[in-house]
Amino acid sequence: MVAAFFSWCTKPVGRGARWRGVSASVGESVPGDLGAPTFHDLFREYFGQMTRLAHLLGADDAENVAQEAFVKLHQRWDSLTDHTRVAGYLRTTVVNMSRSRTRHLRVVRRTPQDRPPDELSAEVTAVANWEHQQLRAVVAKLSRRQREVLVLRYWLDLSTAAIAETLGISPGTVKATTHHAMENLRKHLGDDLGGER
Repeated sequence: MVAAFFSWCTKPVGRGARWRGVSASVGESVPGDLGAPTFHDLFREYFGQMTRLAHLLGADDAENVAQEAFVKLHQRWDSLTDHTRVAGYLRTTVVNMSRSRTRHLRVVRRTPQDRPPDELSAEVTAVANWEHQQLRAVVAKLSRRQREVLVLRYWLDLSTAAIAETLGISPGTVKATTHHAMENLRKHLGDDLGGER
């Protein structure tokens, strides 16, 4: 699926404004500006980060969420003029799509299923150790906004300004939400560890 997406990434886009130094083909940059990123370069650089972000925000199909974010970026390719804002655009898209998927999952999980749940693959089982599962369970107890701020801050190591831009909130709100989220996290971890603080 990723290989098919890479081949799709190299098709030319139409006329219109381009990123500085990027030619009509998204796979090649203008020879005079060797530092300009291509769509293919951006995909390589950010796909893993966006997949991880979607996974940490609770999307059950994180790879698909990340791919859809890149599809949306490709659709807007002609209208984007500043390649330095791509990471913020992708993060915002992934956060919004993950929210949407999480809402959808809540509805699906309320609906009774006739078939037994799918078994986890050996790879997923090996990666998901006890501490990771416990931390995810505690993070899941937090509010949506607190969860998003913590994931963006501590898993993606974004600055307060980048988080504010991604979530569309003020930097002060990011700081306050981070503080409250950490307090709630300490409280929940203390409760799960037998009341230790």
